[in-house]
Amino acid sequence: MPDNLPNLTEAEVVRVIRKHIGGLFPRTCPNCKQVFLTYREYLLNTKPIGSPLSYDIELGDWKPAHSSGNLSLANCHCGTTLALSSDGMPLTQIWQVLNWIKIETERRGVQTQEVLGYLRGEVSKQALA
Repeated sequence: MPDNLPNLTEAEVVRVIRKHIGGLFPRTCPNCKQVFLTYREYLLNTKPIGSPLSYDIELGDWKPAHSSGNLSLANCHCGTTLALSSDGMPLTQIWQVLNWIKIETERRGVQTQEVLGYLRGEVSKQALA
């Protein structure tokens, strides 16, 4: 990560992720063809699966030259697994989000999965508000 990128606050990380996710809609379930017009509608009509995944973090690459991806999975009412990913998010923003996760993991003394789950919860809460 270039040294001149500022560290983001939690509120900024949530905003960056919400903006990116908002741009992923509308989405259609490939199986039942249900259309989710907004992220809010998606949240109300799917069930999250496990914790979000960060392949960059799994690989120990907090500043990837090319992101391996970050995913949040949920099941549609028909049972099909749907994924929201960081594909298309600017690399500098991915670096900033990963840096925030690393800082928070160390500050809280927890595993990255806990911080990823917390972050998904905060993004979801705001989208549902």
